[in-house]
Order: sequence, then structure tokens, then C-alpha cells
Amino acid sequence: MARTRLKMLPLSLLGLIGLMVLGTTASEEPPSPSPSTEVELICHTSDPAECYPKIFQPTHEFQIVHPDQDLPLGLHVRLNINTGQKEAKINIPDEEVDPSLAGLPVDSSIVTVDTPDSEPEPVQKPRKLPKHAPKYDPDGKIKEPPKSNPHAGNDAAAFFESLSYLKKGLDIDSALESLSDVSHDIYYGLKIAEDYDTIANLFCLANTPALFASAPSTETLSRARVAALTLSSVTQNNPKALAEIETHWPKLLASSCSDEPLSTLIWRLIPSSGHPDPAVSKARISSISGLLKSSTIRSDFLSNNGMEQILQILNLQDQKNGDYEPAARKAAILVLDNFLDGDMGASLGEWPVGTQQTDAVCQGRHKEGKEPVERCWDWHAKLWAKGNKKDKEHWSHELLKKVTEQRRVNNKGGKKKTTNRNGKEEL
Repeated sequence: MARTRLKMLPLSLLGLIGLMVLGTTASEEPPSPSPSTEVELICHTSDPAECYPKIFQPTHEFQIVHPDQDLPLGLHVRLNINTGQKEAKINIPDEEVDPSLAGLPVDSSIVTVDTPDSEPEPVQKPRKLPKHAPKYDPDGKIKEPPKSNPHAGNDAAAFFESLSYLKKGLDIDSALESLSDVSHDIYYGLKIAEDYDTIANLFCLANTPALFASAPSTETLSRARVAALTLSSVTQNNPKALAEIETHWPKLLASSCSDEPLSTLIWRLIPSSGHPDPAVSKARISSISGLLKSSTIRSDFLSNNGMEQILQILNLQDQKNGDYEPAARKAAILVLDNFLDGDMGASLGEWPVGTQQTDAVCQGRHKEGKEPVERCWDWHAKLWAKGNKKDKEHWSHELLKKVTEQRRVNNKGGKKKTTNRNGKEEL
């Protein structure tokens, strides 16, 4: 189609175009006032017969008004309810209303039609469910992988064999690798979560006390990383599997790993001396993030200084140790996704709460080399953002912004600071 264009044509040509369109039928109406010697036309095609004036030329009969035409003031304008098109003509104030339009309301010179209200639909009573109808499950039924796959039978056999080996402590490394390979599958992830002994072994391998020794073995580190990644895959986008772990939670916290309570190991990320392995730390943070989608587990995490452990991991990258940047980034995402960013499903309002220490107190602790504490979270967040001010995409900027916003919301109204007997703030 040719581009729309405006033309200035002589009146004689305009008259010729009118004859081509209207034919030779003589109009019974008296001639309208003569326009100017030249009329500006709008042409959407190369056919002159399809052109029309840019400024609408009214007559005593209603004519269609094109969307891109300009309307002079004082016309009688209506909406043709049959065609949906706007029409206009010369306005005659004392003109009798067209009988076909009698009774229709008119607004701003345009006839509007009020459609009659449709009768309200009868309210249907909810149908009673059959007596033995299954309970509604928002997550749907998780089906076993189809047997049509020639390898499905072998995969299932290998999976359940690996479950048995892990529970018995046989060929642990091969069993871990096998379970890790299928743990992202909703069906197999649920089967892992349903088995308490398997889940307990995975938790102990991922959080073994040997991780916090001065020099953990390569075997310990490898098993901890794979076990943590498996737990992360089991809980990822698998609410039924997470619900199963939640039912195991009280029993898990009461259990021990190498004679040390799991409850003291599960949120611990930093050894008392030395630094944790960066790859293992990243995997363990990933598994914790998946667990925090449970309100029960999230509450336990917050009440046992879990956020302080996350703060200490973030502080490691602040020491200009590039090895910990991936783990720190994963830790920042954990905080955003679970506590600060509602768009990512975070549970807003649970953290951060309470007051923070003054910048002077937090800076003093930092200079003295003391471990960061939760009441200095905001100060450290500002320090990370300042240290990466040239990198506008660095996670520290979004983290600082969200922490500041959410603390303001959560602490609305303000809270008194904790002081000791001497009237000084204390941690």
C-alpha cells in the first residue's frame, strides 16, 4: 500500500473526483458553500478516487468522518450504531430529531446507546463433592517416569539400588553421584525426600563436623559438595519434596552426625579457625536457600543466627578474596530471594528487624578483625557497595537497596536500642 500523503489539488480536479465517486445522480440538496480554490487531500493509495479532504467538508446529509480527518466546529456529529462509524453534517439547531433516533441519549453531540442491563445470572450453589473424593492437591499428582522409555527400568533400578547403598554406607561416592544425577527430577526428588534415612545421611554428609577441622580431606570436601547439591536439587521447584523434609525436620534436628548434634552443624558455614572451602560453601548455601522456602525451617534458621553465618560468608569476599565471590553471590541471592524480594517469592516482614549498631561501633569491630555480627549487617552492606561502586551490576548494590528499604518497612514506628547497665549500646 502506498504511503499516506497530503495533496493540494485544484477545485476542478476535486469536482471531477466527486463525479467519479457519486456518478451522475443529481443531488436534491442545495449546493454547499464554496470551499477555497485549493483543498488539501489525504490519499492512502495511488487511486485519486480514494482521496478525501483533510478538513471534513460538511453538507446537509450525514457523511462518514474518516479517523484522520479534522472536523470544523459546530457540526452535528453522531455515531452510526449500525456501522460503528462516525458521521457528521451541517448543524441546524431547530431541526427535528430523526424519528429513528428518538429517545436515545445524546452526549457531546454524539449519540450514545445504552444497552439494556442483562439479567443477572442465577447464582449456582457449589456442588457437593462425593463422599470419598480425594483431597484437592494444588501441586498435582507426581507420576513415575513412563515405562515406554527403554532405559526407564534401568534408571529406576539404579536409583533404588543407590538409595539402599547410601543408607547402608556402601559405595558412598557412587551412590551420591547416582542420586545427584536424578535428584532434579520431581519424581525421584520426592522419593529421596520421603526416605528419612537417605535425607539424614545427605544432611550429615553435607554438614559433617570434619568440614570444620583445620584441614578437611579431599574425600570429605567432595562428598559434602555433592550431598549439598543433591539436597538443593531435591527442594528446587518441588514443594512436595520440601514438605516431606519439613515433616522430618524435628527428628533431623534431634539427630547427630559423628556425635555432634545436627542442629549445631546445619547452619554453620564458617569454621572456628581458617576459611571454608569456597566450592563447598557455595553448594551448602544453595541447599540452605532451597530449604528456606519452608516457613518452619526458615524460622529455625533465623532463630539460630543463620543470617549471621551468611553475613560472614559475604564478608570473606570483602577481604578481596576472589575465590569466595561465587559463594558470596549465592549468599546474596539467598537473602534477596527469601527475605527481601517479593517478586522472587520472598517472605517479607521476617527479616531484617530490630536496630543496628552505629557505624562507629561496626567500623571499630571491623578494624579490630572481629567477626561480623548481625547488628552490623547494614554497615557491612554499605561497605560492600562502596567497594564495588565502579561495577554498577554487582550484587552488593541491589542487596544494600533492598536491605535498607525492607528494614525501614519492618521497623516502622521504631524500636528502642538495647543498652547495658552503663547506658552504652552493646551487641
